[in-house]
Order: sequence, then structure tokens, then C-alpha cells
Amino acid sequence: EKKSLARLLGEPDPACRTREGDAHPFDRAALERLASVLNRDEAEKLRLPLTLIVSGDSEDSAYLTDELGAKALRAIEKFDRAFPFRDGRMALPHSLAVDLVRRHGGALQLAFA
Repeated sequence: EKKSLARLLGEPDPACRTREGDAHPFDRAALERLASVLNRDEAEKLRLPLTLIVSGDSEDSAYLTDELGAKALRAIEKFDRAFPFRDGRMALPHSLAVDLVRRHGGALQLAFA
């Protein structure tokens, strides 16, 4: 289950459910960081958690296909011109993807394709 950033910010204990039915909690500070770089409409549109896809095609990279999520991550992480969103994805080194998942309090997850 994915929820909008705006909805999660309105919950006392922000969380969604995994496919298995378990709680997937979000760190409020991580949600507030995302909200700080988006306008209200964007916060309604952004669905969390964002999924970084690790593909067998490319062993050392992961990619994000959510353009709004990529915009928010680029702003928070101050990527400047690094890791542009093009051709429907933002590609990242695998090590950076793992670090981002660790630091963003449930707002990002890895999926293996």
C-alpha cells in the first residue's frame, strides 16, 4: 500500500501496509524533509514509499521511475546536475541507493527485478 506524503504527514504514527500485511513505518523527520522541497499539490501526488529498482541488467546501479520522487530526492540531496531524470528514470550507483534507503526513514525501499 502506498500513501501520499500529505496523508502520511497527517497521521500520528505514519505507516502503510506491506503486501504481507505488516506495518511499514516512516520517520516523521524524513517525511518533513520531503515536504520541505515540494509544494502542497506535489505532496498530495507523491506516493510513498518510493521504490529504487535494482535490476540484474546492471549490477552496480539502481533506478527510480517516479519523476516527482526524483525531483524531491535531487533537492534534498543537493545532487545539482548529477543523476538527472531522463528517459523515464533516475539512475544511481547501487551503493548510493542503499545509503539513501538507510537514511530516509522508510520513504525509500529497494526492489530487485
